[in-house]
Amino acid sequence: MVGGSPEEHAEVTACSAEAMAAGVAPGMSLRRALALCPGAVFLPLAASAIRAEAERLAELLRERTPRVEEAGEGHLHCEIRGCRRSRGWGRRPTRRSCRKGSRGRRGCRCWRERRRRCSRRTRPAARWGWGSGWRGARRAAAGNRHRAGAGAEFLAHLPVEVLPVEPAMHQRLRLFGIERLGQLAGLPLSALQAQFGPAGRRAWELANGRDDARLQPAPAALQVREEVDLPAPAASLGALLAGSEAALGRAFGNPELQGRAVRIVTWWAGLEDGTRVSRRLAFREPTADPRHALFVLRGKLETLRLAAPAVSVGVELDGACSEYAHQQLLWAAGQGRRRELDEAIAQLHARAGGAQVFRIVEVQPWSRIPERQLALVAYGS
Repeated sequence: MVGGSPEEHAEVTACSAEAMAAGVAPGMSLRRALALCPGAVFLPLAASAIRAEAERLAELLRERTPRVEEAGEGHLHCEIRGCRRSRGWGRRPTRRSCRKGSRGRRGCRCWRERRRRCSRRTRPAARWGWGSGWRGARRAAAGNRHRAGAGAEFLAHLPVEVLPVEPAMHQRLRLFGIERLGQLAGLPLSALQAQFGPAGRRAWELANGRDDARLQPAPAALQVREEVDLPAPAASLGALLAGSEAALGRAFGNPELQGRAVRIVTWWAGLEDGTRVSRRLAFREPTADPRHALFVLRGKLETLRLAAPAVSVGVELDGACSEYAHQQLLWAAGQGRRRELDEAIAQLHARAGGAQVFRIVEVQPWSRIPERQLALVAYGS
């Protein structure tokens, strides 16, 4: 089992088919797993390694289908419905689930080749399962059974801990003597609804293999790249800033960034000798202003020393988000701005023939009558 030591207050991240046959399931507490399977070997969770392998596996899947959902660390779902002709996958429309640590489906020659490639490029080898719904595919991958069979029969032997409900419901089901999904599927729906409400109905549907949940792939990250060729090779700060200003103006003017701000700007310069120098800027706050981005970039370029003259400069905007708003001061500080304000108000009073702008002053702050505490006085009087 993977997740840590049984003495830790943690959950099972992954387990072997033998442990699952003993009643262990991902998401179960390690102490509960030890009680069900005393002879199991517990391995620590290498989160960084799982994250790196999961990213590599996600890239391999996106080569075949754009709908890839990251359901957890090292756990991916992908939709292959409609990809048979364009991508060369299997004949039946289905969903596939992939977990770190198992084999894949053997039926389709194209799929076998894809499984071999993923197994060669990921360590340990990935586990694959497929079914009509992502939950069935997930159980197939977790149990090292590549294809989810006919609904309830395939799920009957699994423990109730695999249900995506609150742990308190798992405990209550155990107290009622319901330990497997097959037992839960055989109960009347009305009884589960009366005992657990909507969660009971959802658990009954899942135990019977009924699942209409859809994949929710993460939106593709928006990246805008622009590059400008310099009129002549240059190494001066002024030439680099001029090219960067043009590149930033084009990038922020992209229609895809309309009404959006960015968090990160990557700047690079293509040198005359064929090499490239790059700098990465992370703004303190998201910005949609190319002038602000150029101001921040200037601080990086002032200390830059190029090994050869630059022939081009470019930028890449990343981390797009909703536009970030700032509350500005009504008037900038300074005596000059205050005099301009006084003159403008005096002109307004002169044109109107009377006071038009007032200020609030304290008169009798100790009074219990609110009208006597404050008063309106003409501005400038």
